[in-house]
Amino acid sequence: MGSLRERLRRRRATSSNIVYPHFVVAAARTVGNTFRYVASRRRHLSLEGRTHGSEYRNWSGDRRHAAAVELPATVAEVQQIVRSASSVRVAGAGHSFNDGLKTDGVTLSLDRLAGVVDIDHERQQVTAWGGTRLRDLTPVLLDAGLAFQTLASHDAQSIAGILATDVHGTGRGPAHPSDAVVALDLVDGNGTLHEGLGPDDDLFRAAVGGIGAVGVITKVTFQVGDAFNLRQGTFVESRAWAEEHLDELFEAHEHVSFYAYPHTDRLHVHTWTRTDDGRSRLGAFRESLNEAKAAVVAATLGDAMAHWGLLPRLASRTMRLQRPTRLVLHSHEAFSRSQYHLHQELEVAVPRTRVWSDLQQLIDLYEQRASTDRLPFLLVEVRFTPGPHETSFLGPGVGRDTAWLCLCLNQSGAVGDYFADVEEWVRRTDARVHLGKWCEDLDAEDIRRMQPDRFDRFQEVRERLDPEGTFANPYVDRILGRAH
Repeated sequence: MGSLRERLRRRRATSSNIVYPHFVVAAARTVGNTFRYVASRRRHLSLEGRTHGSEYRNWSGDRRHAAAVELPATVAEVQQIVRSASSVRVAGAGHSFNDGLKTDGVTLSLDRLAGVVDIDHERQQVTAWGGTRLRDLTPVLLDAGLAFQTLASHDAQSIAGILATDVHGTGRGPAHPSDAVVALDLVDGNGTLHEGLGPDDDLFRAAVGGIGAVGVITKVTFQVGDAFNLRQGTFVESRAWAEEHLDELFEAHEHVSFYAYPHTDRLHVHTWTRTDDGRSRLGAFRESLNEAKAAVVAATLGDAMAHWGLLPRLASRTMRLQRPTRLVLHSHEAFSRSQYHLHQELEVAVPRTRVWSDLQQLIDLYEQRASTDRLPFLLVEVRFTPGPHETSFLGPGVGRDTAWLCLCLNQSGAVGDYFADVEEWVRRTDARVHLGKWCEDLDAEDIRRMQPDRFDRFQEVRERLDPEGTFANPYVDRILGRAH
Protein backbone atom coordinates (compact mmCIF):
# COMPACT_ATOMS: atom_id res chain seq x y z
CA MET A 1 0.00 0.00 0.00
CA GLY A 2 2.91 2.34 0.63
CA SER A 3 3.17 5.36 2.87
CA LEU A 4 0.42 7.97 3.15
CA ARG A 5 2.63 10.46 1.32
CA GLU A 6 3.17 8.03 -1.55
CA ARG A 7 -0.57 7.30 -1.79
CA LEU A 8 -1.44 11.00 -1.80
CA ARG A 9 1.12 11.60 -4.55
CA ARG A 10 -0.42 8.79 -6.61
CA ARG A 11 -3.91 10.14 -6.01
CA ARG A 12 -2.94 13.61 -7.23
CA ALA A 13 -1.22 12.11 -10.27
CA THR A 14 -4.25 10.05 -11.24
CA SER A 15 -6.54 13.05 -10.68
CA SER A 16 -4.59 15.47 -12.89
CA ASN A 17 -7.43 15.67 -15.42
CA ILE A 18 -9.96 16.84 -12.84
CA VAL A 19 -11.00 20.47 -13.21
CA TYR A 20 -12.27 22.34 -10.14
CA PRO A 21 -13.68 25.72 -11.17
CA HIS A 22 -13.86 28.68 -8.84
CA PHE A 23 -17.12 28.58 -6.93
CA VAL A 24 -18.60 31.42 -8.98
CA VAL A 25 -18.08 29.40 -12.18
CA ALA A 26 -19.44 26.25 -10.51
CA ALA A 27 -22.48 28.17 -9.29
CA ALA A 28 -23.06 29.61 -12.77
CA ARG A 29 -23.03 26.12 -14.28
CA THR A 30 -25.58 24.92 -11.72
CA VAL A 31 -27.83 27.95 -12.31
CA GLY A 32 -27.55 27.46 -16.08
CA ASN A 33 -28.44 23.78 -15.79
CA THR A 34 -31.44 24.60 -13.61
CA PHE A 35 -32.67 27.32 -15.96
CA ARG A 36 -32.38 25.02 -18.97
CA TYR A 37 -34.30 22.25 -17.21
CA VAL A 38 -37.17 24.48 -16.09
CA ALA A 39 -37.31 26.41 -19.39
CA SER A 40 -37.47 23.16 -21.40
CA ARG A 41 -40.38 21.94 -19.26
CA ARG A 42 -38.21 19.35 -17.55
CA ARG A 43 -36.90 17.77 -20.76
CA HIS A 44 -33.24 18.85 -21.03
CA LEU A 45 -30.19 19.12 -18.77
CA SER A 46 -26.77 20.57 -19.54
CA LEU A 47 -25.15 18.59 -16.70
CA GLU A 48 -25.38 15.15 -18.26
CA GLY A 49 -22.92 12.57 -19.59
CA ARG A 50 -22.45 12.80 -23.33
CA THR A 51 -20.00 12.80 -26.23
CA HIS A 52 -18.50 16.15 -27.29
CA GLY A 53 -16.91 15.62 -30.70
CA SER A 54 -14.25 12.95 -30.15
CA GLU A 55 -14.31 13.36 -26.36
CA TYR A 56 -16.54 11.65 -23.80
CA ARG A 57 -17.44 13.59 -20.64
CA ASN A 58 -19.25 12.48 -17.54
CA TRP A 59 -22.27 14.37 -16.18
CA SER A 60 -20.22 17.09 -14.45
CA GLY A 61 -17.54 17.41 -17.14
CA ASP A 62 -14.58 16.77 -14.81
CA ARG A 63 -13.90 13.24 -16.13
CA ARG A 64 -13.24 13.15 -19.82
CA HIS A 65 -11.25 11.14 -22.33
CA ALA A 66 -10.73 10.84 -26.07
CA ALA A 67 -13.35 8.37 -27.17
CA ALA A 68 -14.09 6.01 -30.01
CA VAL A 69 -17.81 5.76 -29.29
CA GLU A 70 -19.95 2.86 -30.47
CA LEU A 71 -23.76 2.97 -30.27
CA PRO A 72 -25.07 -0.55 -30.93
CA ALA A 73 -28.77 -0.95 -31.58
CA THR A 74 -28.91 -4.74 -31.18
CA VAL A 75 -27.41 -7.35 -28.87
CA ALA A 76 -25.62 -8.88 -31.88
CA GLU A 77 -23.88 -5.55 -32.46
CA VAL A 78 -22.83 -5.45 -28.79
CA GLN A 79 -21.34 -8.93 -29.18
CA GLN A 80 -19.45 -7.95 -32.32
CA ILE A 81 -17.99 -4.83 -30.69
CA VAL A 82 -16.82 -6.80 -27.65
CA ARG A 83 -15.23 -9.50 -29.81
CA SER A 84 -13.36 -7.05 -32.03
CA ALA A 85 -12.20 -4.39 -29.53
CA SER A 86 -9.14 -4.71 -27.33
CA SER A 87 -10.81 -2.71 -24.57
CA VAL A 88 -14.45 -1.76 -23.93
CA ARG A 89 -16.07 0.38 -21.24
CA VAL A 90 -19.83 0.92 -21.05
CA ALA A 91 -20.72 4.56 -20.39
CA GLY A 92 -24.36 4.24 -19.29
CA ALA A 93 -25.67 7.71 -18.46
CA GLY A 94 -22.23 8.98 -17.43
CA HIS A 95 -23.48 9.76 -13.93
CA SER A 96 -20.10 8.85 -12.44
CA PHE A 97 -17.56 10.36 -10.06
CA ASN A 98 -14.41 8.41 -10.97
CA ASP A 99 -12.38 7.24 -13.97
CA GLY A 100 -14.32 3.99 -14.33
CA LEU A 101 -15.47 5.05 -17.82
CA LYS A 102 -12.03 5.93 -19.14
CA THR A 103 -10.59 3.69 -21.85
CA ASP A 104 -8.03 3.73 -24.63
CA GLY A 105 -10.34 1.44 -26.57
CA VAL A 106 -14.07 1.67 -27.26
CA THR A 107 -16.58 3.64 -25.21
CA LEU A 108 -19.79 1.68 -25.66
CA SER A 109 -23.04 3.56 -25.15
CA LEU A 110 -26.33 1.68 -24.85
CA ASP A 111 -28.43 4.75 -25.66
CA ARG A 112 -29.72 3.11 -28.85
CA LEU A 113 -30.34 -0.23 -27.13
CA ALA A 114 -33.16 1.27 -25.11
CA GLY A 115 -36.90 0.99 -24.66
CA VAL A 116 -39.50 -1.38 -23.29
CA VAL A 117 -39.43 -4.94 -24.65
CA ASP A 118 -42.51 -6.27 -22.88
CA ILE A 119 -44.97 -5.57 -20.07
CA ASP A 120 -46.56 -8.65 -18.51
CA HIS A 121 -49.63 -7.23 -16.79
CA GLU A 122 -50.65 -10.53 -15.20
CA ARG A 123 -47.27 -11.09 -13.54
CA GLN A 124 -46.64 -7.36 -13.10
CA GLN A 125 -43.23 -7.59 -14.76
CA VAL A 126 -41.51 -5.27 -17.21
CA THR A 127 -38.64 -6.14 -19.52
CA ALA A 128 -36.49 -3.33 -20.95
CA TRP A 129 -33.20 -2.92 -22.78
CA GLY A 130 -30.16 -2.01 -20.71
CA GLY A 131 -29.78 1.52 -22.08
CA THR A 132 -33.29 2.59 -21.04
CA ARG A 133 -33.22 5.66 -18.78
CA LEU A 134 -35.39 5.62 -15.67
CA ARG A 135 -36.98 8.91 -16.71
CA ASP A 136 -38.24 7.20 -19.91
CA LEU A 137 -39.30 3.91 -18.33
CA THR A 138 -41.33 5.14 -15.35
CA PRO A 139 -43.96 7.08 -17.39
CA VAL A 140 -44.54 3.98 -19.56
CA LEU A 141 -45.12 1.92 -16.44
CA LEU A 142 -47.47 4.55 -15.04
CA ASP A 143 -49.56 4.45 -18.22
CA ALA A 144 -49.84 0.70 -17.65
CA GLY A 145 -50.91 1.25 -14.02
CA LEU A 146 -47.60 -0.07 -12.69
CA ALA A 147 -44.60 1.28 -10.79
CA PHE A 148 -41.27 0.34 -9.24
CA GLN A 149 -41.55 -0.17 -5.49
CA THR A 150 -38.26 1.66 -4.94
CA LEU A 151 -35.93 3.63 -7.19
CA ALA A 152 -32.55 5.25 -7.45
CA SER A 153 -32.32 8.94 -6.61
CA HIS A 154 -31.51 10.22 -10.12
CA ASP A 155 -33.82 9.57 -13.06
CA ALA A 156 -31.21 10.15 -15.79
CA GLN A 157 -29.49 6.86 -14.97
CA SER A 158 -29.82 3.83 -17.25
CA ILE A 159 -31.10 0.55 -15.85
CA ALA A 160 -27.85 -1.21 -16.82
CA GLY A 161 -25.94 1.51 -14.99
CA ILE A 162 -27.96 1.34 -11.79
CA LEU A 163 -27.44 -2.42 -11.67
CA ALA A 164 -23.73 -2.32 -12.53
CA THR A 165 -23.19 -0.01 -9.55
CA ASP A 166 -25.95 -1.58 -7.40
CA VAL A 167 -27.45 1.78 -6.52
CA HIS A 168 -29.92 2.07 -3.68
CA GLY A 169 -32.78 4.13 -2.41
CA THR A 170 -33.82 4.31 1.23
CA GLY A 171 -36.49 2.49 3.18
CA ARG A 172 -37.55 -0.09 5.71
CA GLY A 173 -38.26 -2.64 2.95
CA PRO A 174 -36.01 -3.73 0.03
CA ALA A 175 -34.43 -0.50 -1.15
CA HIS A 176 -32.12 -1.68 -3.97
CA PRO A 177 -33.62 -1.81 -7.47
CA SER A 178 -31.55 -4.98 -8.00
CA ASP A 179 -33.76 -6.72 -5.42
CA ALA A 180 -36.62 -6.43 -7.94
CA VAL A 181 -34.71 -7.99 -10.86
CA VAL A 182 -36.19 -11.29 -12.03
CA ALA A 183 -33.65 -11.91 -14.80
CA LEU A 184 -30.98 -10.18 -16.82
CA ASP A 185 -28.99 -10.84 -20.01
CA LEU A 186 -25.22 -10.30 -20.09
CA VAL A 187 -22.61 -10.20 -22.86
CA ASP A 188 -19.29 -11.35 -21.39
CA GLY A 189 -15.71 -10.54 -22.37
CA ASN A 190 -15.71 -13.31 -24.98
CA GLY A 191 -18.76 -11.83 -26.68
CA THR A 192 -20.95 -14.67 -25.41
CA LEU A 193 -24.54 -13.85 -24.49
CA HIS A 194 -25.84 -15.27 -21.20
CA GLU A 195 -29.64 -15.07 -21.14
CA GLY A 196 -32.09 -15.17 -18.25
CA LEU A 197 -29.60 -14.98 -15.39
CA GLY A 198 -31.44 -15.06 -12.06
CA PRO A 199 -30.53 -13.75 -8.58
CA ASP A 200 -29.24 -17.19 -7.50
CA ASP A 201 -26.66 -17.27 -10.31
CA ASP A 202 -23.07 -16.23 -9.57
CA LEU A 203 -22.93 -14.47 -12.96
CA PHE A 204 -25.91 -12.35 -11.88
CA ARG A 205 -24.28 -11.43 -8.56
CA ALA A 206 -21.01 -10.54 -10.30
CA ALA A 207 -22.78 -8.32 -12.83
CA VAL A 208 -24.78 -6.46 -10.16
CA GLY A 209 -22.34 -4.10 -8.47
CA GLY A 210 -19.49 -5.30 -10.68
CA ILE A 211 -19.00 -1.85 -12.32
CA GLY A 212 -19.03 -3.41 -15.78
CA ALA A 213 -15.95 -5.56 -15.13
CA VAL A 214 -17.60 -8.84 -16.12
CA GLY A 215 -19.84 -7.83 -19.01
CA VAL A 216 -22.49 -5.66 -20.63
CA ILE A 217 -26.00 -5.87 -19.16
CA THR A 218 -28.20 -5.79 -22.26
CA LYS A 219 -31.71 -6.65 -21.06
CA VAL A 220 -33.45 -6.72 -17.66
CA THR A 221 -36.78 -8.00 -16.35
CA PHE A 222 -38.09 -6.29 -13.19
CA GLN A 223 -40.84 -7.29 -10.81
CA VAL A 224 -43.01 -4.19 -10.35
CA GLY A 225 -46.37 -3.52 -8.67
CA ASP A 226 -49.47 -1.39 -8.84
CA ALA A 227 -48.90 2.33 -9.37
CA PHE A 228 -49.16 4.38 -6.19
CA ASN A 229 -48.76 7.89 -4.83
CA LEU A 230 -46.36 9.04 -2.12
CA ARG A 231 -46.85 11.80 0.40
CA GLN A 232 -43.47 13.53 0.52
CA GLY A 233 -42.55 15.68 3.49
CA THR A 234 -39.50 17.76 4.36
CA PHE A 235 -38.84 19.55 7.66
CA VAL A 236 -35.97 20.62 9.93
CA GLU A 237 -35.11 18.96 13.23
CA SER A 238 -32.08 18.46 15.44
CA ARG A 239 -29.78 15.50 15.03
CA ALA A 240 -30.54 14.48 18.63
CA TRP A 241 -34.27 14.43 17.82
CA ALA A 242 -33.68 12.29 14.70
CA GLU A 243 -31.53 9.83 16.65
CA GLU A 244 -34.21 9.49 19.34
CA HIS A 245 -37.09 9.13 16.89
CA LEU A 246 -35.47 7.13 14.07
CA ASP A 247 -37.40 3.92 14.76
CA GLU A 248 -40.64 5.87 15.06
CA LEU A 249 -39.98 7.57 11.73
CA PHE A 250 -39.57 4.22 10.02
CA GLU A 251 -42.74 2.89 11.65
CA ALA A 252 -44.72 5.86 10.32
CA HIS A 253 -43.09 6.14 6.87
CA GLU A 254 -41.86 3.62 4.31
CA HIS A 255 -38.89 5.78 3.34
CA VAL A 256 -36.74 8.16 5.41
CA SER A 257 -33.56 10.11 4.74
CA PHE A 258 -31.67 13.09 6.16
CA TYR A 259 -29.45 15.88 4.94
CA ALA A 260 -26.75 16.72 7.49
CA TYR A 261 -24.31 19.65 7.39
CA PRO A 262 -21.15 20.78 9.17
CA HIS A 263 -21.24 23.44 11.90
CA THR A 264 -24.86 22.74 12.82
CA ASP A 265 -26.80 20.01 14.59
CA ARG A 266 -29.87 20.73 12.45
CA LEU A 267 -30.99 18.22 9.81
CA HIS A 268 -33.30 18.24 6.86
CA VAL A 269 -35.64 15.29 7.44
CA HIS A 270 -37.27 13.68 4.37
CA THR A 271 -40.15 11.21 4.58
CA TRP A 272 -42.21 9.34 1.99
CA THR A 273 -45.47 7.54 2.78
CA ARG A 274 -47.95 5.72 0.54
CA THR A 275 -51.28 7.42 0.30
CA ASP A 276 -54.59 7.03 -1.50
CA ASP A 277 -54.87 10.82 -1.75
CA GLY A 278 -54.74 12.42 -5.17
CA ARG A 279 -51.66 14.25 -6.42
CA SER A 280 -51.03 17.80 -5.30
CA ARG A 281 -52.05 20.48 -7.77
CA LEU A 282 -49.08 21.18 -10.07
CA GLY A 283 -47.16 18.77 -7.85
CA ALA A 284 -44.49 17.75 -10.37
CA PHE A 285 -43.84 21.38 -11.33
CA ARG A 286 -43.66 22.46 -7.68
CA GLU A 287 -41.25 19.62 -6.96
CA SER A 288 -39.07 20.76 -9.89
CA LEU A 289 -39.00 24.25 -8.40
CA ASN A 290 -38.05 22.79 -5.00
CA GLU A 291 -35.22 20.84 -6.64
CA ALA A 292 -34.11 23.95 -8.50
CA LYS A 293 -34.09 26.05 -5.34
CA ALA A 294 -32.12 23.44 -3.40
CA ALA A 295 -29.51 23.11 -6.16
CA VAL A 296 -29.08 26.87 -6.60
CA VAL A 297 -28.90 27.57 -2.84
CA ALA A 298 -26.26 24.84 -2.34
CA ALA A 299 -24.21 26.13 -5.28
CA THR A 300 -24.44 29.83 -4.40
CA LEU A 301 -25.24 30.61 -0.75
CA GLY A 302 -23.76 27.38 0.63
CA ASP A 303 -20.53 27.66 -1.33
CA ALA A 304 -20.15 31.38 -0.68
CA MET A 305 -20.41 30.83 3.07
CA ALA A 306 -17.94 27.93 2.88
CA HIS A 307 -15.33 29.78 0.82
CA TRP A 308 -15.59 32.95 2.90
CA GLY A 309 -15.35 31.03 6.18
CA LEU A 310 -18.87 31.94 7.34
CA LEU A 311 -20.32 28.46 7.90
CA PRO A 312 -19.37 28.22 11.61
CA ARG A 313 -21.36 31.37 12.34
CA LEU A 314 -24.22 31.13 9.85
CA ALA A 315 -24.99 27.44 9.23
CA SER A 316 -27.48 27.06 12.08
CA ARG A 317 -29.10 30.44 11.36
CA THR A 318 -29.73 29.63 7.71
CA MET A 319 -31.29 26.29 8.68
CA ARG A 320 -33.90 28.19 10.70
CA LEU A 321 -35.03 29.90 7.49
CA GLN A 322 -36.17 26.60 5.99
CA ARG A 323 -39.91 25.98 5.80
CA PRO A 324 -41.60 22.54 5.78
CA THR A 325 -42.83 21.21 2.43
CA ARG A 326 -45.49 18.61 1.72
CA LEU A 327 -46.57 17.21 -1.63
CA VAL A 328 -48.39 14.16 -2.96
CA LEU A 329 -46.70 12.85 -6.09
CA HIS A 330 -46.58 9.81 -8.33
CA SER A 331 -44.06 7.44 -6.71
CA HIS A 332 -41.36 7.90 -9.36
CA GLU A 333 -41.67 11.70 -9.11
CA ALA A 334 -41.04 11.49 -5.37
CA PHE A 335 -38.30 8.85 -5.43
CA SER A 336 -36.04 10.39 -8.09
CA ARG A 337 -34.57 13.81 -8.70
CA SER A 338 -33.62 15.32 -12.06
CA GLN A 339 -31.52 18.32 -11.01
CA TYR A 340 -28.26 18.47 -9.11
CA HIS A 341 -25.81 21.18 -8.21
CA LEU A 342 -22.27 20.71 -9.54
CA HIS A 343 -20.59 18.47 -6.98
CA GLN A 344 -18.54 15.35 -6.26
CA GLU A 345 -19.74 12.35 -4.25
CA LEU A 346 -17.95 9.86 -2.05
CA GLU A 347 -20.32 7.41 -0.40
CA VAL A 348 -19.62 5.01 2.45
CA ALA A 349 -21.83 2.22 3.76
CA VAL A 350 -21.65 1.58 7.51
CA PRO A 351 -23.62 -0.60 9.95
CA ARG A 352 -26.91 1.12 10.74
CA THR A 353 -26.13 0.93 14.48
CA ARG A 354 -23.18 3.28 13.91
CA VAL A 355 -24.90 5.85 11.72
CA TRP A 356 -24.78 8.78 14.15
CA SER A 357 -21.25 8.24 15.47
CA ASP A 358 -19.80 7.71 11.98
CA LEU A 359 -21.69 10.70 10.60
CA GLN A 360 -20.18 12.86 13.34
CA GLN A 361 -16.67 11.56 12.64
CA LEU A 362 -16.96 12.44 8.94
CA ILE A 363 -18.28 15.91 9.73
CA ASP A 364 -15.46 16.36 12.26
CA LEU A 365 -12.92 15.49 9.52
CA TYR A 366 -14.45 18.21 7.33
CA GLU A 367 -14.46 20.84 10.06
CA GLN A 368 -10.86 20.04 11.04
CA ARG A 369 -9.57 20.40 7.49
CA ALA A 370 -11.75 23.44 6.78
CA SER A 371 -10.17 25.18 9.77
CA THR A 372 -6.88 25.39 7.82
CA ASP A 373 -7.88 24.84 4.16
CA ARG A 374 -10.78 26.54 2.44
CA LEU A 375 -13.13 23.71 1.46
CA PRO A 376 -16.28 23.84 -0.66
CA PHE A 377 -19.75 23.39 0.82
CA LEU A 378 -20.56 19.90 2.16
CA LEU A 379 -23.93 18.14 2.36
CA VAL A 380 -24.17 14.60 3.76
CA GLU A 381 -27.14 12.58 2.53
CA VAL A 382 -28.04 9.83 5.03
CA ARG A 383 -30.08 6.89 3.75
CA PHE A 384 -30.91 3.38 4.96
CA THR A 385 -31.25 -0.08 3.45
CA PRO A 386 -32.19 -3.27 5.30
CA GLY A 387 -30.40 -6.57 5.27
CA PRO A 388 -30.08 -9.14 4.02
CA HIS A 389 -29.34 -7.80 0.55
CA GLU A 390 -27.78 -10.68 -1.38
CA THR A 391 -28.05 -9.87 -5.10
CA SER A 392 -24.43 -8.70 -5.44
CA PHE A 393 -20.92 -9.83 -4.55
CA LEU A 394 -19.40 -6.34 -4.35
CA GLY A 395 -22.38 -4.16 -3.45
CA PRO A 396 -21.52 -2.24 -0.26
CA GLY A 397 -24.96 -2.85 1.25
CA VAL A 398 -24.92 -6.66 1.18
CA GLY A 399 -25.37 -8.77 4.26
CA ARG A 400 -26.26 -6.17 6.89
CA ASP A 401 -28.62 -3.35 7.86
CA THR A 402 -26.83 -0.41 6.30
CA ALA A 403 -26.67 3.33 6.72
CA TRP A 404 -25.34 5.20 3.72
CA LEU A 405 -23.38 8.41 4.24
CA CYS A 406 -23.07 10.16 0.88
CA LEU A 407 -20.62 13.07 1.09
CA CYS A 408 -21.64 15.65 -1.53
CA LEU A 409 -18.90 18.27 -1.80
CA ASN A 410 -19.32 21.14 -4.23
CA GLN A 411 -17.00 20.89 -7.22
CA SER A 412 -15.31 24.21 -6.58
CA GLY A 413 -12.16 23.64 -4.57
CA ALA A 414 -10.02 21.13 -2.65
CA VAL A 415 -12.38 18.17 -2.96
CA GLY A 416 -9.56 15.62 -3.12
CA ASP A 417 -7.93 16.79 0.10
CA TYR A 418 -11.02 16.13 2.22
CA PHE A 419 -11.88 12.92 0.40
CA ALA A 420 -8.31 11.66 1.00
CA ASP A 421 -8.97 12.10 4.72
CA VAL A 422 -12.19 10.10 4.35
CA GLU A 423 -10.47 7.29 2.48
CA GLU A 424 -7.90 7.05 5.29
CA TRP A 425 -10.84 6.89 7.73
CA VAL A 426 -12.36 4.05 5.66
CA ARG A 427 -9.15 2.06 6.08
CA ARG A 428 -9.45 2.35 9.88
CA THR A 429 -13.08 1.16 10.04
CA ASP A 430 -15.31 -1.52 8.54
CA ALA A 431 -16.94 1.01 6.24
CA ARG A 432 -17.41 0.06 2.59
CA VAL A 433 -17.24 2.40 -0.38
CA HIS A 434 -19.59 2.79 -3.32
CA LEU A 435 -17.44 1.91 -6.34
CA GLY A 436 -19.44 4.10 -8.73
CA LYS A 437 -18.45 7.23 -6.84
CA TRP A 438 -15.20 8.93 -5.76
CA CYS A 439 -12.53 6.31 -5.08
CA GLU A 440 -9.09 7.78 -5.78
CA ASP A 441 -6.72 6.20 -3.27
CA LEU A 442 -8.20 2.82 -2.35
CA ASP A 443 -6.92 -0.31 -4.09
CA ALA A 444 -7.82 -3.97 -4.53
CA GLU A 445 -6.33 -4.85 -1.16
CA ASP A 446 -8.63 -2.32 0.51
CA ILE A 447 -11.72 -3.49 -1.39
CA ARG A 448 -11.01 -7.15 -0.65
CA ARG A 449 -10.61 -6.39 3.07
CA MET A 450 -14.18 -5.06 3.14
CA GLN A 451 -15.73 -8.37 1.95
CA PRO A 452 -12.98 -11.00 1.44
CA ASP A 453 -15.13 -14.04 0.64
CA ARG A 454 -17.41 -12.17 -1.75
CA PHE A 455 -14.45 -10.43 -3.40
CA ASP A 456 -12.75 -13.78 -4.09
CA ARG A 457 -15.94 -15.26 -5.55
CA PHE A 458 -16.33 -12.19 -7.76
CA GLN A 459 -12.78 -12.62 -9.05
CA GLU A 460 -13.43 -16.27 -9.92
CA VAL A 461 -16.39 -15.23 -12.08
CA ARG A 462 -14.44 -12.33 -13.58
CA GLU A 463 -11.62 -14.62 -14.68
CA ARG A 464 -14.15 -16.87 -16.42
CA LEU A 465 -16.20 -14.16 -18.08
CA ASP A 466 -13.42 -11.76 -19.04
CA PRO A 467 -10.18 -13.76 -19.24
CA GLU A 468 -8.44 -11.22 -21.51
CA GLY A 469 -9.41 -8.15 -19.47
CA THR A 470 -11.59 -6.63 -22.22
CA PHE A 471 -13.58 -4.64 -19.64
CA ALA A 472 -10.56 -3.54 -17.61
CA ASN A 473 -9.02 -0.08 -17.42
CA PRO A 474 -6.63 1.57 -14.94
CA TYR A 475 -9.44 2.29 -12.47
CA VAL A 476 -10.82 -1.25 -12.58
CA ASP A 477 -7.32 -2.73 -12.28
CA ARG A 478 -6.56 -0.58 -9.24
CA ILE A 479 -9.66 -1.37 -7.21
CA LEU A 480 -10.28 -4.94 -8.39
CA GLY A 481 -6.78 -6.06 -9.35
CA ARG A 482 -5.60 -6.96 -12.82
CA ALA A 483 -7.57 -9.55 -14.73
CA HIS A 484 -5.58 -12.74 -15.34
